[in-house]
Amino acid sequence: MSALLPVRLAFKAVLVLLQILFLLYGCYAAYDIRLYPIKDFGYIIHEFDPWFNYRAAEYLAEHGLYKFLRWYDYESWYPLGRPIGTTIYPGMQVTGVAIWEVMKKIGEFKVQTPSFVLALRPFISSLKQSGWKFLPSIKQSYEFTPMSLNDICCMIPPWFGTYASIFTGLLTYEISRSVNAGVAATMIMAVIPAHLMRSVGGEFDNEAVAVTAICSTFWLWLLCVRTPSHWPISVLAGLSYFYMVAAWGGYIFVINMVGLHAALLAALGRFNSGVHKAYSIFYIVGTAGAMQVPVVGLQPLRSVEQLGPLMVFVGYQVLAFCDWQRRRRQMAAFDFAVFRIKVMAALVVVTALVCAALYPTGYFGPISSRIRGLFVKHTKTGNPLVDSVAEHQPASPSMYASYLNLPLDYVVLGGLVSLWHRNNGFLLLCLYGFVAQHFSGKMSRLVLICGPIVSVACGIWCGFVADQLIEPFLLLLGKKGYAPPSVPAEAKKGPDSSKEKKDEKSEKSEKGKANSGKAKKTGKRNTTNTVEVDWTLEEYEEDERPGGANHLLRLLQSYFYKSIREENLVSYRETRTMLDNNPSVLVGRAMLSVVLLFYVVFLSPLSVKVPTFIQHCDQVAKSLSNPQVVFMSRDKRTGQNFIVDDYLKGYQWIDENTPKDSRVMAWWDYGYQITGIAKRTSIADGNTWNHEHIATLGRTLTSSEKKAHNAIRHLADYVLVWAGGGGDDLAKSPHLARIGNSVFPDHCGDDDPKCNKFSFYSDYSPTPMMARSLLYKLCQHKVSPGVSVNEKLFKEVHTTKHGLMRIYKVMNVSQESKDWVADPKNRICDAPGSWYCVGQYPPALEKLIAKRRNFAQIEDFNKQGGKSAYTKLIEKELHGSDL
Repeated sequence: MSALLPVRLAFKAVLVLLQILFLLYGCYAAYDIRLYPIKDFGYIIHEFDPWFNYRAAEYLAEHGLYKFLRWYDYESWYPLGRPIGTTIYPGMQVTGVAIWEVMKKIGEFKVQTPSFVLALRPFISSLKQSGWKFLPSIKQSYEFTPMSLNDICCMIPPWFGTYASIFTGLLTYEISRSVNAGVAATMIMAVIPAHLMRSVGGEFDNEAVAVTAICSTFWLWLLCVRTPSHWPISVLAGLSYFYMVAAWGGYIFVINMVGLHAALLAALGRFNSGVHKAYSIFYIVGTAGAMQVPVVGLQPLRSVEQLGPLMVFVGYQVLAFCDWQRRRRQMAAFDFAVFRIKVMAALVVVTALVCAALYPTGYFGPISSRIRGLFVKHTKTGNPLVDSVAEHQPASPSMYASYLNLPLDYVVLGGLVSLWHRNNGFLLLCLYGFVAQHFSGKMSRLVLICGPIVSVACGIWCGFVADQLIEPFLLLLGKKGYAPPSVPAEAKKGPDSSKEKKDEKSEKSEKGKANSGKAKKTGKRNTTNTVEVDWTLEEYEEDERPGGANHLLRLLQSYFYKSIREENLVSYRETRTMLDNNPSVLVGRAMLSVVLLFYVVFLSPLSVKVPTFIQHCDQVAKSLSNPQVVFMSRDKRTGQNFIVDDYLKGYQWIDENTPKDSRVMAWWDYGYQITGIAKRTSIADGNTWNHEHIATLGRTLTSSEKKAHNAIRHLADYVLVWAGGGGDDLAKSPHLARIGNSVFPDHCGDDDPKCNKFSFYSDYSPTPMMARSLLYKLCQHKVSPGVSVNEKLFKEVHTTKHGLMRIYKVMNVSQESKDWVADPKNRICDAPGSWYCVGQYPPALEKLIAKRRNFAQIEDFNKQGGKSAYTKLIEKELHGSDL
């Protein structure tokens, strides 16, 4: 075999080289597929929320972190303002500004491309000609130039899309211990549409960074519980979780997943000092960091949604105390089981008493409507504002097919392969898969959390197939194959043994060490009537734990092994030995691998499915590339593509042609773009912190023209609407009326909680209430026959080229109300001189505000309101469906 060593090393070197090349290809594909928006439209921030995130990053860069965390923005949510520093997850902004500062310090430089890299040009060119996508163009040299903050914010999604793909590969390796599986998962995660949906260039949204933090946190968590000696890595896992918290409100998913996994480890008897240290350090470091994020504060200790991980932390301390007592008292198995039951029962009683004492005080925070919506049977939350958002609706089968596509077909196979290992990572794989499937089924935007787990499971299956195809070649070149145990492993004494001999412990320890990170079971079927337990340790185990779940599982395993006939066991071992050690069989296996590889690549359905999947991913990436403020359209006559920039030009017109102190009223969706692009004060934006204010806006826009003007003249100088059909304001207007009615019951009336009287007839003509509304007239002014606005109330000042945005000047604006709001004396501060000063509505609107009925939106600042007619209707529908 020594003569084959050079050949074996050469073969492995080729394998490693291929793995590196495919890994690099996956990383570049993750980057390149996200650049379509940059290539087509330039460095433009996308959609709605990213404009708020970018504006916040600009403020951070200009004013620093101290002022940023104390920023109260009076240019949004007029006339109330909004506390930005205490309501934002600042991780993404900090990341963008940090990169901006580092780039400035590095400065400009130029690097010549090495000659051996330039030599790859013909090879890469041939691959492109054969149809390969996402391949780089190698230049003679590369120049590094510091980027603007805007450009960095546009590029963060592609950069972090690459990092997320790498961490997904590492997570896959930790579960499967297969390098091929890790490489495959990296390549899948790089292009899977579920990951693309929030991470294309310009999509400066929280999820673009958060998915990377999710994958890194789960990988580091699994790494720190791989063996009892890996627990120090939990410090890094805690820091990764802290970054996750700072980046996205979805951190609740991560902490609950880790807590649930830790609880499952204990339930399956895998608790030990290493796991105890790992979870305790992770929870302390992560929670302490999370509490430094102002928007989070004490929620980890008070929020019902996060009490589970806290209870697991307390339970782990109790379990550690029980283990300490077991070792100190040298308890027998039965005694230890009874002792632990008593201690856990006492913990349950104490916990119940503490909760009973704290509940009446209001210590525990409520469950938000979004989280509540993840667990109810119906698709409505009872909050018309949340229910109006499309991404809060359940995911449909077609959405899974589009965003998960081909890899979804191999998830079950990957899970079955992982059953062979059953390590700690396998348990997280199962938990993640179940939770992701459930949550995404309730809220379509959460399909994005399915991307990593589907990539992992599919990658495991791909890695398994690749490993099986390569294995016979390695065995032919000298790798040691399966060898049956020469001497059966001597079973340890039963669970009543209280002490082991030192030499037996040494033997057990040696048996517990695993080849390639896995412990081998050496126990043989017991032919006697007594079932004895095999205490051979797995890699994640520290010592024998008689008297617990681990003992019970080993006992069941021993019964299973006892049921196997001796001749069957012998036959299995002989077959395994022949398959791994007989040269003729190995040659046959190697030839079969070549045939199978040829079949898979050229003849099997996969030879069509894989290119189709890549093409689908490419098409999804292109469809996601429209920044929305500009988008690509096709001329029906000529067939030529052209860019429609109505929205961007409309906002720029406001910036260039209106006074700096102008206030622009528009529906809630567009507030971020008004403050971010037009740089003017908005009435409301995409945040949901004040339902009553949004309802006031909705009610005003859907009221009759004169009635609306009576309110608008005290709040705004201009009114902006999206028109032109499709998803314009008229299409959204029934939601506006419904939201307004949830706070102003006189709008549509409690007898019409869904505001059906404000809608379209089957022939798309408006109902009388809609036809009278200001919003309808602003959108259809001089477009529909006989529809026009009263120019004494609203004067059209600008309509964009394709009519998609229309801007009207409010006539007879109340300067008195404008001055009153601008007077600092009319802001209510939580303490004299405090930066946190909430504005008030001008006195002229007192009668309107007095009509409002507080809405019981338990996740915002108002918790005193009653249930609206809409909420009661949804509850009635829910209860009716349960009958």
